[in-house]
Amino acid sequence: MDYDIEKVVVLSDDMGNEVEIEYIDSVSFGGREYAMFMPLENDDDEVIIMQYDNVSKDYDSFIPVNDAKTLQAVYDLLRDKYKDELEKLDEIVGEEK
Repeated sequence: MDYDIEKVVVLSDDMGNEVEIEYIDSVSFGGREYAMFMPLENDDDEVIIMQYDNVSKDYDSFIPVNDAKTLQAVYDLLRDKYKDELEKLDEIVGEEK
């Protein structure tokens, strides 16, 4: 799979562990901003949704979303945003089977 290098983000946790992920898009929900990412080392359709946390003007910070209802609502907003593209992709995949 090809990645847009300009959209690759390196996340690091409190222990200094780093993982490269690709930024997909963001949406607002409940007065907060959420971003969707996809791990570069990803063989399935896993996505990561994190809440933008503006704790520093020097760098962006994201925090995990642990509330299942919020995760689902944000995911649904993003799926709806890309509804047309996803329908086209489903058609192409269906034709290949």
